[in-house]
Amino acid sequence: MTQTKTIRWGIAGTGAIAGQFADDMRHAKGAALAAVCSRDPARAEHFASQHADVTTYGSLTAMIGSGKIDAVYIATPNMVHRAQALECIAARMPVMVEKPITASLDEALEIRAAARSSGSFVMEAMWSRYLPAIKAARRALADGIIGTILKLEADIAWKQDYDPRSRFFDPTQGGGSLHDLGVYPVSLARFFLGEPDEVEGSWTAAPSGVDMAASLRMRFGGIEAELGCGFDRNGSNRMIIEGDKGVMVIGPLFIKAFGYGVYPSRRLADLLQPGETAGRIRRNLLQRMPIPGVARHDFRFEGSGLQFEIEAASDAIRQDLSEEPDNTLDDTIAALRIINTVLSSPPSGDWKP
Repeated sequence: MTQTKTIRWGIAGTGAIAGQFADDMRHAKGAALAAVCSRDPARAEHFASQHADVTTYGSLTAMIGSGKIDAVYIATPNMVHRAQALECIAARMPVMVEKPITASLDEALEIRAAARSSGSFVMEAMWSRYLPAIKAARRALADGIIGTILKLEADIAWKQDYDPRSRFFDPTQGGGSLHDLGVYPVSLARFFLGEPDEVEGSWTAAPSGVDMAASLRMRFGGIEAELGCGFDRNGSNRMIIEGDKGVMVIGPLFIKAFGYGVYPSRRLADLLQPGETAGRIRRNLLQRMPIPGVARHDFRFEGSGLQFEIEAASDAIRQDLSEEPDNTLDDTIAALRIINTVLSSPPSGDWKP
């Protein structure tokens, strides 16, 4: 494949995340939206009408065989990811699968084995890893901007009304806060710190049996990481990394980071870059205040931020790679193993409204 080729993407699915992916395509270099498929022709036609030069198909099979696309983005419900990913792999069609790649470790292992057997490109859409602020923060940490890292904290939670039929709470749809939210801080903690030596955690059960909320504790050598997620509350949605020479704060919202701040102390970090629960006006006022010893690094962008994963995947496909180096299937499997470690223990309690 030539290094200048525009990668033509087809989307499987027409839901909200598919719409964000399509909208952000206009901000992505070297990529274009060419097709969409859905079992519901009306939904596919409506989706295509909102974007230029998009062809509709009634099935993934038809879209793959059309000759009009170079890659597929799977944006369907979790429970069909495995079958659709394996169909793309069998056709040697590069594929990016919305997170979680599956809610089942065994299914994810099956996808990895099939991908490696065929040499097909497969990537989980862990979009936060590709944000300019996250990549810059990773470089800055490696360069010692806060000295030796001692601790990482991250909290991600949005209150959801309990509905056993929703994807958040239905186990057949891969529901649960760890798979929907906790996978982000787990993935980013590994992105910054590597592989943990120890993992433990606890969770509370929703009436449907999935995790309503969870907390994780991981150790990376001498670094301790504490992560939390849940549908039971609205969280701070920050990531805080403490070192022996300073403190870095990413967010809120850390999974859609527009930048990061570096502070001489945790107390000042909490004061000047508080979590989402502090309120937007207060946060904006505090973060504009010039304070000696405080450095703010801005990496704002247009769109939702999915364009960066689109660019990364498109570049890897142009280079005929089977994986994107910063987000391999081993990374995906490692995050699922960590989640499985937590969920393999009995719940610490039952959530009560």
